[in-house]
Amino acid sequence: MSDQKTPKGGFSSLDTAKTTGIHYKITALSAAGVFLDGYDISIIGVALVIISTLSGFSYVNTPLGKGLMAASTTIGMLFGAVIFGYITDIRGRKFMYIWDMVIFIVFTALIAFASFNFTTLFVFRLILGLAIGADYAISTTIISEFSPVKSRGRLLAVNVSAWWVGSAVAYTIGFLLLPLGTEAWRYMFALGIIPAVIVLIFRVSVPESARWLAHVGKSEEAKNVEQFISGSSNEHKVSQQKSSFMELFSKKNIRATLFVSIFWFSYDVAFYGIGLFNPTILEIFGLTKNLAVLGSAVFAVFAVFGSFLCIAFIDRLGRKKITALGFAGMAVSLLFLGIIALLVPKSAFTDGGVAAAIVALFIVFEVTQTMGPGGTDFVYPQEVFPTSIRATGQGFGTSVSRIGAILGLTAFPAIVAIAGLGSGLLFFFAFSVIGLVVTLVLGIETRGKSLEELTENN
Repeated sequence: MSDQKTPKGGFSSLDTAKTTGIHYKITALSAAGVFLDGYDISIIGVALVIISTLSGFSYVNTPLGKGLMAASTTIGMLFGAVIFGYITDIRGRKFMYIWDMVIFIVFTALIAFASFNFTTLFVFRLILGLAIGADYAISTTIISEFSPVKSRGRLLAVNVSAWWVGSAVAYTIGFLLLPLGTEAWRYMFALGIIPAVIVLIFRVSVPESARWLAHVGKSEEAKNVEQFISGSSNEHKVSQQKSSFMELFSKKNIRATLFVSIFWFSYDVAFYGIGLFNPTILEIFGLTKNLAVLGSAVFAVFAVFGSFLCIAFIDRLGRKKITALGFAGMAVSLLFLGIIALLVPKSAFTDGGVAAAIVALFIVFEVTQTMGPGGTDFVYPQEVFPTSIRATGQGFGTSVSRIGAILGLTAFPAIVAIAGLGSGLLFFFAFSVIGLVVTLVLGIETRGKSLEELTENN
């Protein structure tokens, strides 16, 4: 992109810079946090298989108890994302970049070593969710504000792909640790502490965002950071726009707020319901406990493959097209899985043809959901909100999406208990269709434009 296309007061040096080691370092340290988020959120799906057999956690065996425990971290994220996202816009990107990892380390340790009943585990995971919600807001924001235009989508997609890698690792480690017995669930959580400490140490060296510094009037510091990142710098206008939560609902930003909120909400209803109950769903389809966990690990690998497709094509196909394709694939696979669960006798689930169809449909779901909305949910909020509320917008979208996740996690066990697995899967199908429609109607294409061009923040 030429400088002439960049609005006055823009960051053309950052926008047109070559993608270098510093960009990859910032992306890697952000992605490492997202990896830990994916690991921790997914590992509860495996841990529940063990926890449900322990006397102090008997409430997990009720539909509500299972849903609450699966959703515990997600409930924390609902509040953490919007609160700490706003703090990130007020106090700076680096402030929360450090402190969210500190909270993550402390409460992961408490979960692993100090949880002895349903209540303590629920509370510790809920507070952990505050840190994860904060990381959702800050990790993507800091990448987007440093990235060149041509590689911004790819770097943001790399960031979110780490979630799927973390999820796959969680299911794999969970399967490998199952033979260790009733204490295995503690080891599953404890393993997340060591990489978190390493990430915390290296995040200290990441500079503050030049865009945020310019926004709050620290022009010289912004120029120094821009010079460090790109080798040159520009003069920057001080933003006249204050960081305000209510700005999300202004005439200028309401379309972006509605789009991000509804498409992410719809996606998370389906994703979390399928993702965290994957072992349970596979058990209903006729697999043993160990095979159900192994099957979940295999499907998680296909989700990683889908996220790699997102990285490869997001800057070629564009954000809107790849999001719509993802929702369409989710809807088709969930529709046919629901029909099979409703119409095919349970005894036939393990028959060759039926089993192959079920496996193929799960693979389609995993690949398309991460190729589409599971990748762009971390990209779109960064590109449609201005610097003054970028982290707030990401946090708000995350919080609304957590409501969707909680709905999926709590409604699915109840629907299955009352009406069967097929009805539960069709419930997710309906929300996939909603996500597709909202993307087609409200979605915009952001490929190839600077953040200032997209938000007219000049």
